Amino acid sequence: MKNIVACIDGSKLTLATCEASAWVAQKVKAPLTLLHVLDRTARPVVSELSGQIGIGSQEELLNELVELDELRSKVALKHGKQLLNDAEELAHVKGVDEIYKLQRHGSLLETLCDIEHQLRVLVIGRSGEEHSASKAIGSQLESVVRSIKAHTLVVSETFAIPNSYMIAFDGSATSDKLIEKAKNTPLLTGLECHLVMINGSGDQTAAFKQASNQLKDAGVRVTERVLTGHVDTAILDYQQQQQLGMIVMGAYGHSKLRQYFVGSNTTQVLLKSTVPLLLIR
Repeated sequence: MKNIVACIDGSKLTLATCEASAWVAQKVKAPLTLLHVLDRTARPVVSELSGQIGIGSQEELLNELVELDELRSKVALKHGKQLLNDAEELAHVKGVDEIYKLQRHGSLLETLCDIEHQLRVLVIGRSGEEHSASKAIGSQLESVVRSIKAHTLVVSETFAIPNSYMIAFDGSATSDKLIEKAKNTPLLTGLECHLVMINGSGDQTAAFKQASNQLKDAGVRVTERVLTGHVDTAILDYQQQQQLGMIVMGAYGHSKLRQYFVGSNTTQVLLKSTVPLLLIR
């Protein structure tokens, strides 16, 4: 059985990631794997000038740096294990029974690619530990979303179980695929759907209506809205006005929304949204 995988790194988004992954695991009835990845630590390099300019203390200094680096690695390993234990306890409290813990050395992307065959839904914070002080998006997030062929739930600082979600539709073949997958995704079962289109007209409007009917035929409660304005602003404003619990998008499709989400507007939505963003593959 494929697992829900939650990326745990100790940043301020870790609690929200744990809570969101516990909800996902229960919603789709799948085991939960808590993943902590220790990045490779750069080792000191002996200077090529040390023998020529007579720096006799260079070797001694390097030895001290190596010892310090090894100690730092041991502390990071211990800290990571404690993070996983705390996350496991929280997941149990939230009602998850089948939980696995996984700690790896290396890069996050390489690790996720290695275990992708076990992956059903990935839950990850929009920023990692190195970006927790600022409100920047994690440097690895885009590469992970582009590379992993599984649904990805990106969470912000807090998480609340959603009872509704929004899908942005643009009338393209990619949007049609998104509708088809959304109506068959257990994670969205029982939630109210707000289907929105931004600046739509003509054939797009007909496709929009057809998409709404497909969702309704699948038993989904649908509210239709046509919005105007810039895509990112329209989506965020509508989500806030309606207090929707989640935004659902296709992950880098081949449509106008692809240009939108690959470009700067992706950053704006992820930075400004206070609700999770579910990227469907």
